[in-house]
Amino acid sequence: MGNSQSSIAPNLQHAQATGVLQLSGKKLEEWPAAIHRLNNNLRTLDLSNNRLTSVSTSIDGMVQLKQLTLSSNRLTGLPDQVCSLSRLTILSLERNFLQSLPVGFSQLKSLKTLQLSGNKFKDFPASVLDLPALELLDLSTNSITQLPGNMSNLKAVELNLNQNQLKLLSDSLADCPRLRILRLQENCLPIDQFTPKLLRDSQISLLAVEGNLFLMKQFDQLEGSQAYQERVTAVRRKAEH
Repeated sequence: MGNSQSSIAPNLQHAQATGVLQLSGKKLEEWPAAIHRLNNNLRTLDLSNNRLTSVSTSIDGMVQLKQLTLSSNRLTGLPDQVCSLSRLTILSLERNFLQSLPVGFSQLKSLKTLQLSGNKFKDFPASVLDLPALELLDLSTNSITQLPGNMSNLKAVELNLNQNQLKLLSDSLADCPRLRILRLQENCLPIDQFTPKLLRDSQISLLAVEGNLFLMKQFDQLEGSQAYQERVTAVRRKAEH
């Protein structure tokens, strides 16, 4: 079943009053043009669990949009116009077919949460390194093999790279100013990628590394591991008080 304006009419009417449009699981195959009647007051748009293969280039008209959910569709790319959503704080794109992000993606100056799990990324999308407000970046369940050398530019507090194909890390991760949680489970990382700099000199207090090419007892014996464990303990004690 394709788009049916009549089937989403009640949702549109509700959104006119609330600024929230829920169109999840409507079997939509095309972007509904009627959405753009709400451009001036739409704050939340959920089009997850549909059959969309593209995003309308008219999306830049949604000047108030703060949360956009496009998870579980058939998207292979995003239009450049997405980069004009200056108020967007949450962008959910899990379980699509994305391999890259638009060139101007770093213009999303308000973006705090970026969900890209379950896509087709082979290269780390470098444009996310210039997102100034980013707090959570989820790139789990992709096919990324290595990280760029300028990872220190990443502003995120949490980076999830579980279930990729990482063989190499970047020591510049240790210089990320806000990174506290780094998830690297089920990759292809050898023990020598966890350098003393990463363990000792970073701000990371939760480092999930199970399911790589070493035993956890080897990890516990690494140079810098004691400093890392001390940070873990300090954060735990602070949380308890």
